[in-house]
Amino acid sequence: MDKDLISIIMPAYNAAQFITQSIKSVINQTYKNWELIIVDDGSADKTAEIIKAFSNSDIRIKYFYQKNGKQGKARNLGIKNSIGNYIAFLDADDTWTSDKLAVQHEILSKNENIDLIFSQGYNLKNDEISNLNVTIKALWNINNIDEFIKHNQIPILSVLVKKKAIESVNYFNETKNIQNAEDYHLWLKLIIANYTFKSIEDRLFYYRIHTNQSTFESKNLEEPIFYVYKDIFESYNTQQVRQPLFNKIKWLIFNNKFHSRCLEFFIKYFKSKNILISLFIKTAFAKPTSFNKKAIFQLVSLFG
Repeated sequence: MDKDLISIIMPAYNAAQFITQSIKSVINQTYKNWELIIVDDGSADKTAEIIKAFSNSDIRIKYFYQKNGKQGKARNLGIKNSIGNYIAFLDADDTWTSDKLAVQHEILSKNENIDLIFSQGYNLKNDEISNLNVTIKALWNINNIDEFIKHNQIPILSVLVKKKAIESVNYFNETKNIQNAEDYHLWLKLIIANYTFKSIEDRLFYYRIHTNQSTFESKNLEEPIFYVYKDIFESYNTQQVRQPLFNKIKWLIFNNKFHSRCLEFFIKYFKSKNILISLFIKTAFAKPTSFNKKAIFQLVSLFG
């Protein structure tokens, strides 16, 4: 493994409209020690043709194909076929500034105590550019878990991370109901494992906003985020992780879309603690009435 090689993972699904610009933003990096692994996630347009034209002219660009399996599976396939010590992520509709890799590699390679670095950037909607801000902090770790549970702190295209960290937490989750939030799931696993992050003020990317993207204006995010919280809660049995997750999930009882799923979650939780409240919730408050929602919220807040 080349200790300074950066492996860039790019999932691509019907990405012909923008992928040329994305690939060129990698080629134009001032930092040249990289490989670009593009995973065609079952595209039916000219995505494969465009990728192969680039890979035929630059041996650093590598093409892989899989039947449509969504982002988590595509990213994992890319990582498992990578040979770099560092991993970066770029979706096939986004771009980087030319110094993105250089700036981040300079910091990460000189700081053994930092495992992941992320940055600020720009939103790009049609021809309009606006700032995409993140919270700047010299060090994030397990003590900041509450902030990460409030919302996803990290734009995936801003990341440079040590490969061994991702491997140690078993890569991205490939479960279907977590896709579109599989990156958030990974950041939570990493910070719970007490890997350390650093965020910097530099604006190093352009996140393209368009109607064809899977998370356009946050659509398709509400449900996978619920399942991210549920999976992390069930996977880690520590109060430091579970309490803020529990406090986050309980508010979803007021959302009709999640009412029944929240009931199942609370019933299972209290049953595991041998608290009879689980039976009470199941029999008395099953219907999503305004009174029942408030009553359940008060009960789980009191006993949770």
